[in-house]
Amino acid sequence: MRVIVLRRLLLYGALLYVVTAWALNAILAKQAIEQMSPLGFTFLRFLVMTPLAFGLAYMFDGRVHIERRDIPVLLACGFCGFGAYQYFWILGLANTTPFATSLIGALAPVFTLAAVALLGHERVRSGRFLGAAIALFGIAIFEGAFNGAANAHIGDLLVLGSAAVFAGYNVLGSRLMQRYRPMELLALNMTVGTLMLVPGGVPGLMHTNLMLMGWDVRWRFIYAALFPILLTYPVWTYAIAKIGAGKGSIFAFLVPVITGIASVPLMHATFRPYELVGAAVCLGGMLMAYLLGNVSLRYRRIPAASVLAPPDPETQSVRLPQ
Repeated sequence: MRVIVLRRLLLYGALLYVVTAWALNAILAKQAIEQMSPLGFTFLRFLVMTPLAFGLAYMFDGRVHIERRDIPVLLACGFCGFGAYQYFWILGLANTTPFATSLIGALAPVFTLAAVALLGHERVRSGRFLGAAIALFGIAIFEGAFNGAANAHIGDLLVLGSAAVFAGYNVLGSRLMQRYRPMELLALNMTVGTLMLVPGGVPGLMHTNLMLMGWDVRWRFIYAALFPILLTYPVWTYAIAKIGAGKGSIFAFLVPVITGIASVPLMHATFRPYELVGAAVCLGGMLMAYLLGNVSLRYRRIPAASVLAPPDPETQSVRLPQ
């Protein structure tokens, strides 16, 4: 019994390590791109990460293959998950705060929900729609819509665009999961993303003297190149496989929380009361969408078992780190 409990604690510790690494990435990347081109920083990351991803794919999966019938979907996945997504995300981060980036970026499952419902890929019950609506309402509060402080923040809009684009990756990627292993699929999609980053990344690097970069930028770059994806994705995949996508996905809600807390000492961030309320409402809505995934509000009486039932692991959307 003690061994089982210890293993479960180790799995939860592993998941906590992953979400903490994701949360810190927004802060450290923000600090790095204040001293170099955002697109140059991202492109350089992918030049380092992509070969390492292939190495990990061969290490864990033993192969990297491509089936001809999957080429269009692979290209679309790479476009949504690592190409267009990175343009939106890094430029959004450059124009907003790490906390706003983590919070708004966490809406990717909401957009995925809308996509699978519109395309008819999955029956989405009204309980999940209610949670999604509350999450969006929380973002409106966070942006000051009900406090007389509403403003069109270009950074927040770009991050919102990244969440919407990543929903395409979730929908398309689910079609490939049965034929490709996780690290194998990751390496292939990162290759497409790297090629897409060439037009924006090369000019950014040309205007950056890498030799003059201090260690305050270099160690942040090393972190961004290794931890958010390469040293966390295998851990996340393993832990999710052991405890289930339903339980594991709850940990993703901690990313904006940890980012917000860590940004206070690391970036001297301050938050207005309405921003904290909006963030709490948004996170509560996303959690509700998760818990009420199998509940239809057409019934007045909701069985307790239904409320606690997690979403189907096969349709559980995945939110990859930045």
